[in-house]
Amino acid sequence: MKNVSNPWWMILIKGIILIALAIAIFNHPLETLVGFSVYMGIGLLFTGVLLIITAFTIRKIEPQWGWKLAEGVLDVVFAFILLSNPAITAVVFPFVIGFWVITYGIMKFADSFSQKKEGDSGWGINLLGAIVTIVLGYIVMTDFVAGTVAITTWIGAGLFLLGILNVTIAFQVKKLS
Repeated sequence: MKNVSNPWWMILIKGIILIALAIAIFNHPLETLVGFSVYMGIGLLFTGVLLIITAFTIRKIEPQWGWKLAEGVLDVVFAFILLSNPAITAVVFPFVIGFWVITYGIMKFADSFSQKKEGDSGWGINLLGAIVTIVLGYIVMTDFVAGTVAITTWIGAGLFLLGILNVTIAFQVKKLS
Protein backbone atom coordinates (compact mmCIF):
# COMPACT_ATOMS: atom_id res chain seq x y z
CA MET A 1 0.00 0.00 0.00
CA LYS A 2 2.95 2.35 0.57
CA ASN A 3 3.70 2.34 -3.17
CA VAL A 4 0.22 3.69 -3.94
CA SER A 5 0.40 6.52 -1.40
CA ASN A 6 4.09 7.26 -1.94
CA PRO A 7 5.12 6.27 -5.48
CA TRP A 8 8.79 7.19 -5.29
CA TRP A 9 9.51 5.02 -8.30
CA MET A 10 7.29 7.24 -10.50
CA ILE A 11 9.49 10.21 -9.62
CA LEU A 12 12.54 8.07 -10.41
CA ILE A 13 11.12 7.13 -13.83
CA LYS A 14 10.37 10.78 -14.55
CA GLY A 15 13.96 11.69 -13.66
CA ILE A 16 15.39 8.96 -15.89
CA ILE A 17 13.17 10.06 -18.79
CA LEU A 18 14.27 13.69 -18.37
CA ILE A 19 17.94 12.65 -18.35
CA ALA A 20 17.40 10.50 -21.47
CA LEU A 21 15.64 13.41 -23.17
CA ALA A 22 18.55 15.72 -22.30
CA ILE A 23 21.02 13.23 -23.83
CA ALA A 24 18.87 13.00 -26.97
CA ILE A 25 18.85 16.81 -27.22
CA PHE A 26 22.64 16.96 -26.90
CA ASN A 27 22.98 14.29 -29.61
CA HIS A 28 20.41 15.80 -32.01
CA PRO A 29 20.59 19.60 -31.78
CA LEU A 30 19.04 20.37 -35.19
CA GLU A 31 16.02 18.14 -34.58
CA THR A 32 15.67 19.83 -31.20
CA LEU A 33 15.49 23.20 -32.91
CA VAL A 34 12.73 21.99 -35.25
CA GLY A 35 10.57 20.87 -32.34
CA PHE A 36 11.46 23.81 -30.16
CA SER A 37 10.69 26.31 -32.91
CA VAL A 38 7.11 25.02 -33.02
CA TYR A 39 6.67 25.30 -29.24
CA MET A 40 8.37 28.70 -29.17
CA GLY A 41 6.06 29.88 -31.96
CA ILE A 42 2.97 28.78 -30.06
CA GLY A 43 4.26 30.42 -26.88
CA LEU A 44 5.08 33.68 -28.66
CA LEU A 45 1.66 33.73 -30.29
CA PHE A 46 -0.07 33.49 -26.91
CA THR A 47 2.21 36.01 -25.17
CA GLY A 48 1.93 38.38 -28.12
CA VAL A 49 -1.86 38.33 -28.06
CA LEU A 50 -1.86 38.82 -24.27
CA LEU A 51 0.53 41.78 -24.56
CA ILE A 52 -1.63 43.38 -27.26
CA ILE A 53 -4.73 42.98 -25.08
CA THR A 54 -2.80 44.37 -22.09
CA ALA A 55 -1.58 47.36 -24.11
CA PHE A 56 -5.11 48.33 -25.14
CA THR A 57 -6.39 47.74 -21.61
CA ILE A 58 -3.83 50.09 -20.01
CA ARG A 59 -3.58 52.69 -22.79
CA LYS A 60 -5.60 55.32 -20.87
CA ILE A 61 -3.58 55.00 -17.67
CA GLU A 62 -0.09 54.12 -18.90
CA PRO A 63 1.73 56.65 -21.10
CA GLN A 64 4.23 54.00 -22.27
CA TRP A 65 1.53 51.54 -23.40
CA GLY A 66 2.87 51.66 -26.95
CA TRP A 67 5.94 49.64 -25.93
CA LYS A 68 3.71 46.80 -24.74
CA LEU A 69 1.78 46.98 -28.01
CA ALA A 70 5.01 46.92 -30.04
CA GLU A 71 6.32 43.97 -28.03
CA GLY A 72 3.04 42.09 -28.52
CA VAL A 73 2.95 42.72 -32.26
CA LEU A 74 6.60 41.67 -32.54
CA ASP A 75 5.88 38.45 -30.64
CA VAL A 76 2.97 37.64 -32.98
CA VAL A 77 5.09 38.34 -36.08
CA PHE A 78 7.89 36.09 -34.81
CA ALA A 79 5.32 33.43 -33.89
CA PHE A 80 4.07 33.30 -37.47
CA ILE A 81 7.64 33.17 -38.78
CA LEU A 82 8.45 30.24 -36.49
CA LEU A 83 5.22 28.37 -37.25
CA SER A 84 5.21 28.91 -41.03
CA ASN A 85 7.72 26.13 -41.83
CA PRO A 86 9.35 24.44 -38.83
CA ALA A 87 12.05 22.61 -40.83
CA ILE A 88 13.33 25.76 -42.53
CA THR A 89 12.74 27.73 -39.35
CA ALA A 90 15.12 25.42 -37.46
CA VAL A 91 17.94 26.54 -39.72
CA VAL A 92 17.19 30.24 -39.19
CA PHE A 93 15.97 29.75 -35.62
CA PRO A 94 19.14 31.08 -33.96
CA PHE A 95 18.97 34.18 -36.18
CA VAL A 96 15.28 34.72 -35.42
CA ILE A 97 15.77 34.16 -31.69
CA GLY A 98 18.85 36.40 -31.67
CA PHE A 99 16.97 39.17 -33.48
CA TRP A 100 14.00 38.78 -31.13
CA VAL A 101 16.30 38.90 -28.08
CA ILE A 102 18.05 42.03 -29.43
CA THR A 103 14.71 43.72 -30.10
CA TYR A 104 13.47 42.78 -26.64
CA GLY A 105 16.71 44.15 -25.16
CA ILE A 106 16.28 47.43 -27.05
CA MET A 107 12.72 47.78 -25.74
CA LYS A 108 13.90 47.08 -22.19
CA PHE A 109 16.76 49.57 -22.73
CA ALA A 110 14.24 52.29 -23.62
CA ASP A 111 11.95 51.16 -20.80
CA SER A 112 14.76 51.54 -18.25
CA PHE A 113 14.99 55.25 -19.08
CA SER A 114 11.23 55.58 -18.62
CA GLN A 115 11.72 53.96 -15.21
CA LYS A 116 14.49 56.46 -14.43
CA LYS A 117 12.23 59.35 -15.40
CA GLU A 118 9.53 57.99 -13.07
CA GLY A 119 12.03 57.77 -10.20
CA ASP A 120 12.22 53.97 -10.11
CA SER A 121 15.43 53.00 -8.28
CA GLY A 122 15.66 49.71 -10.19
CA TRP A 123 16.20 51.35 -13.57
CA GLY A 124 19.98 50.79 -13.51
CA ILE A 125 19.79 47.03 -13.11
CA ASN A 126 17.19 46.92 -15.89
CA LEU A 127 19.51 48.98 -18.11
CA LEU A 128 22.38 46.58 -17.40
CA GLY A 129 20.13 43.59 -18.08
CA ALA A 130 19.03 45.15 -21.37
CA ILE A 131 22.63 45.68 -22.49
CA VAL A 132 23.60 42.09 -21.62
CA THR A 133 20.48 40.86 -23.45
CA ILE A 134 21.42 42.81 -26.58
CA VAL A 135 24.98 41.44 -26.56
CA LEU A 136 23.82 37.83 -26.06
CA GLY A 137 21.20 38.24 -28.78
CA TYR A 138 23.89 39.49 -31.16
CA ILE A 139 26.08 36.45 -30.45
CA VAL A 140 23.19 34.02 -30.99
CA MET A 141 22.08 35.85 -34.17
CA THR A 142 25.44 36.15 -35.91
CA ASP A 143 26.96 32.73 -35.25
CA PHE A 144 24.71 29.81 -36.30
CA VAL A 145 26.83 27.20 -34.56
CA ALA A 146 27.10 29.23 -31.35
CA GLY A 147 23.38 29.99 -31.50
CA THR A 148 22.41 26.36 -32.05
CA VAL A 149 24.78 25.17 -29.36
CA ALA A 150 23.58 27.85 -26.91
CA ILE A 151 19.89 27.14 -27.44
CA THR A 152 20.13 23.35 -27.33
CA THR A 153 22.63 23.41 -24.47
CA TRP A 154 20.30 25.47 -22.29
CA ILE A 155 17.36 23.21 -23.11
CA GLY A 156 19.39 20.03 -22.57
CA ALA A 157 21.08 21.28 -19.41
CA GLY A 158 17.76 22.34 -17.93
CA LEU A 159 16.20 18.95 -18.59
CA PHE A 160 19.30 17.12 -17.33
CA LEU A 161 19.26 19.08 -14.07
CA LEU A 162 15.54 18.45 -13.65
CA GLY A 163 16.20 14.75 -14.23
CA ILE A 164 18.95 14.66 -11.59
CA LEU A 165 16.69 16.56 -9.20
CA ASN A 166 13.85 14.08 -9.74
CA VAL A 167 16.14 11.07 -9.23
CA THR A 168 17.46 12.63 -6.00
CA ILE A 169 13.95 13.40 -4.76
CA ALA A 170 12.81 9.86 -5.62
CA PHE A 171 15.47 8.32 -3.40
CA GLN A 172 14.72 10.81 -0.61
CA VAL A 173 11.03 9.92 -0.80
CA LYS A 174 11.88 6.19 -0.80
CA LYS A 175 14.07 6.66 2.26
CA LEU A 176 11.21 8.42 4.10
CA SER A 177 8.65 5.72 3.30
